[in-house]
Amino acid sequence: MNLSRWGSGILDRGVGPLFLVPALLLLVVLLVGPFLYMVGVSFTDLSFALPGHDGNFVGFENYRRLMREDPVFWQSFGTTLVFVSSVVSVEFGLGFALALLLFHHVQRRRFVLTLLLIPMMLAPVAVGLMWKLMLHGEFGMLTHYLRELGLLGPQTALLGNHDLVLPTVMLVDVWEWTPFVTLVFLAGLLSLPREPFEAAVMDGARPWQVFRDITVPLLRPIIALVLLLRGIDAFKEFDKVFILTGGGPGTATELISIYAWRVNFRNWDLGYGAVCAFMVYLVVLILCAVSYKAIYWTEGRAVK
Repeated sequence: MNLSRWGSGILDRGVGPLFLVPALLLLVVLLVGPFLYMVGVSFTDLSFALPGHDGNFVGFENYRRLMREDPVFWQSFGTTLVFVSSVVSVEFGLGFALALLLFHHVQRRRFVLTLLLIPMMLAPVAVGLMWKLMLHGEFGMLTHYLRELGLLGPQTALLGNHDLVLPTVMLVDVWEWTPFVTLVFLAGLLSLPREPFEAAVMDGARPWQVFRDITVPLLRPIIALVLLLRGIDAFKEFDKVFILTGGGPGTATELISIYAWRVNFRNWDLGYGAVCAFMVYLVVLILCAVSYKAIYWTEGRAVK
């Protein structure tokens, strides 16, 4: 029996969707189940550190506490917004510029792109450990050269200075993820049709006009996709910042993910910690909704 014909016959009988069942079950077990459990715990007072807090139902008390009685959470939320907006903006600008440079002026772009992708291919934990060693206040290689150049004081450490630590962490993230943005934009540029550009050149359009009126509009879905992926990933950033600073000094780099970790696994306040984690889900959901509209927005109206 012809196996391809046999497989086509099965699909024709409507059995094809059954092959999705294992993947859907795995999705429910690994994603939907833990999410529903987190939402359920957020309505309780479950705590492993306080006696009598055995998971009693408290309604929206944890949410009220988050909104009105926790300035540290909102401080970490503000730090996260500053971190996300800064790194995504810089990575977007640098990645777009590098992609244009590779597309127009570099002949052996595959070799150059391979070198650029090295930071992205490293594990975030390895990136954090590597930069922590280079920025160490006493024997860090990068710290030594910055002091030799007079750009850093003899007793100043980038990861220990309250005013410099957040920009330093941002630069590490930019170093790691700008190649990803470059790769996506370069793929988008290579996939653009040539006809609109040739017509614009024949009509006497200047390079800036071609970029503004043709390149950017055609890359609009790619732009929205890059902002979505990097915005979500930056908002969930944990491991690299945790290894570099642990949220310190003080709360200078305490992102919302690190704050949620501290509430859950240091204070063992799981009921309230579930609310903090839920806020991360909520913001990511909003980012997804906004980016979805941006990707399918054409000629001034959303495509439904």
